Amino acid sequence: MIQTKLQFQAVLEQVFPEYKGVFGDLYSVVSLLTLSEFPSSEDILNASEEIITNKIASLYKSRSSRWAKEKAIQLKAAARNPFEKTVYQSHILSLGMYIGILQY
Repeated sequence: MIQTKLQFQAVLEQVFPEYKGVFGDLYSVVSLLTLSEFPSSEDILNASEEIITNKIASLYKSRSSRWAKEKAIQLKAAARNPFEKTVYQSHILSLGMYIGILQY
């Protein structure tokens, strides 16, 4: 599992470098499901804050909508990385595979 987490982090670093600091636990259910829905910083930038907020709120119903909105704002800020490299589809596929493994 440690090797899988390291590989997951390596791919995540390439597709969404600033994601790591948004959720307290990178491997929490809400973090992994949010990342599954919006796997790259480009996906976050292309979605409205309201869409991101609603998705997070639907994934984590025990938290307030205010918390979900704060996370959406943090994700939007994290997505504005001026050093982001080109995201390859293979990285997105790998990220999805690791998310699937880490959820179990």
